[in-house]
Amino acid sequence: MSNDLHNSVLLSTFSSGNKKYRVIFHKGAIVWGNVKPPLEQQTLPLENVISVQHNYVKNSHPSEEQIVDPNHFTIHYAEQDDENKWKYHSLILRHSDPLQVSSWVKTLQNHLQYFTRRPKKLLLFVNPFGGKKNALKIYEKFGKPLFHIAGVDVTVNVSQRKNQIRDFVLHHNLDMFDSVACVGGDGTVSELFNGLVLRECRVLGIDPDDIEQELPKPKIPIGIIPGGSTDTIVYCLHGTIDPTTAVLNIIFGESLGLDLVSVYDENNLLKLYASVLSYGYLGDVAYHSDKYRWMGPNRYNYSGFRKLMRNKGYEGEVAFFTEVDDSHDSDQSKCYEKCEKCLSRRDSNCDKTEKQWRTLKGKFFMISGANITCSCNRSPKGIAPYSHLGDGNVHLVLVRHTSIINNLKLLLRLSSNNQAVDDLPFVETYSAREFCFRAINVPSRWNCDGEVQHQTNIRAKVRCQLLTIFSRGTPKPIEITRKCCGC
Repeated sequence: MSNDLHNSVLLSTFSSGNKKYRVIFHKGAIVWGNVKPPLEQQTLPLENVISVQHNYVKNSHPSEEQIVDPNHFTIHYAEQDDENKWKYHSLILRHSDPLQVSSWVKTLQNHLQYFTRRPKKLLLFVNPFGGKKNALKIYEKFGKPLFHIAGVDVTVNVSQRKNQIRDFVLHHNLDMFDSVACVGGDGTVSELFNGLVLRECRVLGIDPDDIEQELPKPKIPIGIIPGGSTDTIVYCLHGTIDPTTAVLNIIFGESLGLDLVSVYDENNLLKLYASVLSYGYLGDVAYHSDKYRWMGPNRYNYSGFRKLMRNKGYEGEVAFFTEVDDSHDSDQSKCYEKCEKCLSRRDSNCDKTEKQWRTLKGKFFMISGANITCSCNRSPKGIAPYSHLGDGNVHLVLVRHTSIINNLKLLLRLSSNNQAVDDLPFVETYSAREFCFRAINVPSRWNCDGEVQHQTNIRAKVRCQLLTIFSRGTPKPIEITRKCCGC
């Protein structure tokens, strides 16, 4: 941002409804407060302003050309509440001098132009079949009005079949777009980023089936508007699955790097995933719940209860590639907005440290490779609460085969607000850059970002911050300091 714009100062008194405000703009913030007592004041950082627009005179007939109202303008902005949700607000200001109005609008619009990462031309995919099948309504209600206010030119593509989104981004020219997004669940998101990575591989002549190859980072950032059953990825990005919050994070244009994990069989890349790859219990639930799709999201509860009661265990061998100094396994830092651990990986090589292979055998109820915490409304802490969005590691969570009572303890911990699963005696957690699995005797299936993978013996490798995604991250909780006597 130029020094002239950064140092510019505006100071005026406006009326808004029945109130008069003294409004100041200086050093990237708009501050307004009551002219008369009570002297309340509100500060708005410019990065939270969506747009600043002239108002128009109300026409007597829709066919008449709109005329600018010289005495009014509107500041469209957003604020965050205590539940991590962003809310849209607007402030209409009036001044008797049209030059004052014009000066404010022009200056603020010039400042907003320096947020160059904000999307201008967005390709938006809508999956009308995922979750509760209301993705199109979500876009019409929450996305379309805000994108219009922000001046984002949106091209909507409604998918009609599985993998259509992946195939579209893989084979169509995207040069006219500066960003892509989707409305749907974790499976829809997976289609989008799998297509983008494979597209880059094709353009650069890279063989995606070679696990030793560095996979190329897609140049175009992506946004996610939740419209699925669990929306785990969105929850981990923003701390909420509120659609308005997701839309505003796209509009703001700020982004972070998200790790992806590539999964292979003996010869081919099977898939890239962003949330979790899970074998055993969750793999069985994903596979058997598909026949109950008519039940909607409740099919997971039904299938999950049946599999829990069967308490089937699976024998296998797990090998994982981890740092020689495994003290980070006990690292209990959490990933929040401006996470230092993730920021340190942004421009560094995640593979510099010395690593070694470790192997474990046994009978397991469940094996999960969690790329993120996998938090959601049903599981506020997730299966891997200390996982980070972009630290180059996957959290390998091994649940040994045990009693039904212990399985119930595990599920209760997963649904708890204040307890995690990693201190249960039959649960082991390891941080790894890569892992592989070989089944012994009767195999199960893998649940990969909600989709069933039938190949049992797999190898998975973390791709550090391969994806650029619109998000400011989950805000760090405000710690409340209590005085003595609980006051």
